[in-house]
Amino acid sequence: MNLNDQYESYRGKSGDELMQTLLKLTAEQKQTGELNESKMEEIYRMLAPMLSERQKARMREIIDRLNTP
Repeated sequence: MNLNDQYESYRGKSGDELMQTLLKLTAEQKQTGELNESKMEEIYRMLAPMLSERQKARMREIIDRLNTP
């Protein structure tokens, strides 16, 4: 599946639906060792300079939620 296909698969979903999908994918990647808290922080540090203050705050909320067991 290419990036455009992925985008289209999420188009029109509510915020709650997107969060549930993100939680599921994160759990799967944590199980396989592909993702951990350090990697999420690295992603945040890479993206933060390109985000508005509001976007940074929302991303922080999402990361904190993903890191909650």
